[in-house]
Formats: sequence, C-alpha cells, structure tokens
Amino acid sequence: MTQTGAADERLREVLAFSRPVQGDGVTVIPAAAVRTHRATRADGVGPDGRGFDASMSGGRPLGAFVVRDGRVRWWPVVDATRVITTAELVVGAVLVARRLADRPSGARAAVSMGPGGWVSMKGGSMAVRPARRGWRRLPVSVAPPRRRPWWARLLAAVPLQSLVG
Repeated sequence: MTQTGAADERLREVLAFSRPVQGDGVTVIPAAAVRTHRATRADGVGPDGRGFDASMSGGRPLGAFVVRDGRVRWWPVVDATRVITTAELVVGAVLVARRLADRPSGARAAVSMGPGGWVSMKGGSMAVRPARRGWRRLPVSVAPPRRRPWWARLLAAVPLQSLVG
C-alpha cells in the first residue's frame, strides 16, 4: 500500500490484485492502482452530524503477472488513452512551432556608411536604439550638424553617434 502524504488520510493509492484466473496451465493475476479521495467539510460536521461529506474512487489497470511452467512474467498494460493524448499534444506542439517558424521576421535594413560618419539604413526599421542609461560615466557630447546634407535626407541617414549615445 502506497500513501501520498503521511498525515493526509484523505487521498490514498493502493496497489490491488484481482482473483487469479487459470486456464490451459497458465495463471493470470491482474494488478491495478486504486485511488480513493475523501472530502470533508471545514467545520467537521456534515448534515447528518458526521464529518464525512463525499468520497471518490477509481482505478486504472497496471498489468498482469502471468505464471506459466513455474516462471512468472510481468505484462504491462498499454494505456491507449494516454498514448493518444500524448500523440495529440506532440502533433499540436509541432504544428504551432511550424506556424511560428513560418511567420515573417522583422524588417532588416541594409546599413551602409556614408561620408562624414553618416549611417544609411535602407529598407527597414532601425534595430539599434539609443541607450538611456543613467550610469554612464561621461556624457557623450556631439555637436549636431548645422544642417543635414541632401543625401542624408534622401537616404534617411542618421549620424553614427546618435545610435551609440
């Protein structure tokens, strides 16, 4: 007998054996796990004056011992419901992973360096964002250009210092 929790008598799981079945010189002894759960009220008193409210029990077959010619062999039971449920979960996870992998990724920009330290990013959004750290030792002071060159406006270029600082 196996108990789950020494102090908790409300939930119990017991290994149970059925009557042996004999035929053609073979003896089969079925084994099952029987679980019992008892629920009681918090105040300890039910409608009939007792503390017991409800009980649920159920079992699942584990396998059978087969005795033939003086030799004992264990034959486990294959739980078809558990196998099918596991297969459904695996197939579902694979389908979700494939769907997520097929999604388009974010836009990537072609970065090129222009004259004067300007960075040009064509075809995408800026992936590098300026750092907003309060623990910087020295603030980077970059004098902004007086006016953006025409090619910087055309290519949507930004100064390299603005990406770092």
